[in-house]
Amino acid sequence: MATTTQHINARTDPDLLARFVAAAEQADVPDASAWVQANMGRLVCITIDGTQTVSDVHAYAATAREQYVAATPPRPGENLGAVTDTHLAVAIAALRPAPEPEA
Repeated sequence: MATTTQHINARTDPDLLARFVAAAEQADVPDASAWVQANMGRLVCITIDGTQTVSDVHAYAATAREQYVAATPPRPGENLGAVTDTHLAVAIAALRPAPEPEA
């Protein structure tokens, strides 16, 4: 489980926010940007694979970036190898309200 500091880092990461907005737009979430911003703290807490949250994999990406020596590594929120699009889609699907039935 991510620490509160790791949670804050994930919740306030502008790259991760932008990716969540894009994923919500792709999932056809109405007013995607406002919805993601209102739910960012909850989105990064969703358990993705039964053990890890987006905050957990974001923390891993941050640690990997600190240990990266050769070249400039991606920032944690833009690290597609750590925080995958699947992580984002699962988190959005878990929080997204069910669509209203059409009359």
